[in-house]
Amino acid sequence: MKRIPLTIIPLVAVLLLVALFMGRLADPRMAGAIDSPLIGKPAPALGANIKPPYVINFFASWCTPCAIEHPFLMKMKAQGVQIIGIAYKDTPEKITEYLARGGNPYTKIVYDDKGDEGITFGITGVPESFAVDSTGIIRTRLQGPFADEIAVKDFLEAMP
Repeated sequence: MKRIPLTIIPLVAVLLLVALFMGRLADPRMAGAIDSPLIGKPAPALGANIKPPYVINFFASWCTPCAIEHPFLMKMKAQGVQIIGIAYKDTPEKITEYLARGGNPYTKIVYDDKGDEGITFGITGVPESFAVDSTGIIRTRLQGPFADEIAVKDFLEAMP
């Protein structure tokens, strides 16, 4: 019986870890995603006085990916989706200019000039969105922009 050389065991372990890591990266739901500790918990109060369900969308006038997702937010609004916009590290003047160009998809806008709301939600950047269901519980999170209709559909299905 032949013995396996001991030097091959670390190589096999590394290859198995790489395969596991690559499999996780291949999952489209995991593309850059970091699990949020807020999933399954009540949405933080934003003083918005909006009844769920709704979407919370962190955005900024200086954010190019935010401009990419903006038409999708406008379509969501046209479908009756309530969206709370959180203007992240931006000014009311610049947000007014930004929304004048592409329309205002937001039911309410909260200004987060210091980034405190971003810390509360644990965002990693903008845009970032959270779906709040009819009971006020955060059901899902999207890091990055809504870039197609499928992403919007999948996101909204999480908030019955």
